[in-house]
Amino acid sequence: MDEPFRDYGYFENKKNKKILCLNVSRTYLLCERPSLYECTRKYWRLNGNRAQHADLVFAISQGYIVGVFKPTRWFLSEEYIGRWEFEGEQIEDSPYILMNISHLLGKRQNPVMYINM
Repeated sequence: MDEPFRDYGYFENKKNKKILCLNVSRTYLLCERPSLYECTRKYWRLNGNRAQHADLVFAISQGYIVGVFKPTRWFLSEEYIGRWEFEGEQIEDSPYILMNISHLLGKRQNPVMYINM
């Protein structure tokens, strides 16, 4: 498969933000949910106390940042026991959109990664 994303450079956390990265490749590329926000915000098995300290949430697909969100509230899912969801706003004009983050992800099996947390 060809690379679906153009390279906008490599992500560096120069502002020392607390960032939660969520791999949404399957739900995003297969259009399993109606929007990128819905692909990103629901049903994560993660440390909720840690997630609540995140300044930003990155939606990651194939090693690229496809969405940036500012979470306002984290809560346990009512549909899936032990899974977390967040509410927040999408930052559509973020300078991080389409930046390559694969150098930080490596070959991970866990879809959740914490940066500076």
